[in-house]
Amino acid sequence: MKARTASSMLVKKQIAIQQKGYVPTIMMLCAVLLAVAFIALNAGAVKVNIWQWIGSGSASPLQHTILWDIRLPRILMTMLTGAGLAICGAVLQAICRNPLADPGLIGVSSSAALCAGAALALLSVVQLPPLAMTYFVPLSAFVGATLSLILLLKIADSAQGMNTLVLILAGVAINAGAMTLLGLIQYVVDDATLRQITFWSMGSYAGINYTSLSITTVPVVLGAYYFWQIRHPLMLMSCSEKQAKYQGVNTRKVKLTSLWVVAAIVAVCVSFTGIVGFVGLVVPHICRMLFGAHLRILLPTSILFGAILVALADTLARTLIIPAEIPIGLITSMVGVPFFLYLIVREKRKFNYV
Repeated sequence: MKARTASSMLVKKQIAIQQKGYVPTIMMLCAVLLAVAFIALNAGAVKVNIWQWIGSGSASPLQHTILWDIRLPRILMTMLTGAGLAICGAVLQAICRNPLADPGLIGVSSSAALCAGAALALLSVVQLPPLAMTYFVPLSAFVGATLSLILLLKIADSAQGMNTLVLILAGVAINAGAMTLLGLIQYVVDDATLRQITFWSMGSYAGINYTSLSITTVPVVLGAYYFWQIRHPLMLMSCSEKQAKYQGVNTRKVKLTSLWVVAAIVAVCVSFTGIVGFVGLVVPHICRMLFGAHLRILLPTSILFGAILVALADTLARTLIIPAEIPIGLITSMVGVPFFLYLIVREKRKFNYV
């Protein structure tokens, strides 16, 4: 009994320490995010010095168009999708109690890529009206992500509840099947369409406008707000699902609702930008190592760190080999993998996070 009381006091002390450093951490990440935004606005094939513009208050029409109509919506989209993918990864890892869980694991991203690839293949042989061609690929990707989640829930759900192990295994199977069918599509299309599908599947923020940004904002913001409201049930489930049930958490409802929200966020992000890999997997781990495992800290830090990572990666993707662009998925992997390995080596003897 004394040991249990001492353990409880230790946990409360650790939470109090984490909460004490909560506000400075968030402020620091917000400052870094703002600095990254200014760097990204300045960087590009055409030189637009935003500092000089702020000082003089004048700019040419070309600079105005580049800054406000091309770069700004693109930068905001990178931050928005980075935040969305990161928080989805953190929530999935909490629900599944699996450190490898991320939006790609449950098949949502790959199914979206499959339907987007099929849409691109169809557009190569069928002529559609200009407006329909603009949104045909994003809409197809969204439909693919939604259908994959419906299939996943049909397989994993039962009268006894949703089995986490079956959920993960079904997601892996759907992911493998979707990538196999996408490979078949890539095999039969022409070279130009193959290049489009390949570039899309690696992620790209080219062509982002305020319309796509506004469409993406709604599910990401509402989803982040919902996850923040249920952070306590999610925290209990990340420790023990049985313990969460004993404390009155409707674990089946939390799982189902969370999966639908995750699917909505990932689907709308992937629909306009393609697959931006590695963000949902690695960002929650990095934040867990650096800032703590409690979801009160993990969720907001994952949002900010994911936004920073993707914004930096997109800036590198469009400036390293001007005027060409590198797929952002390659950049996120190149940036994320070494840093993640460094943190693992540094923390390998501790692993004191959940």
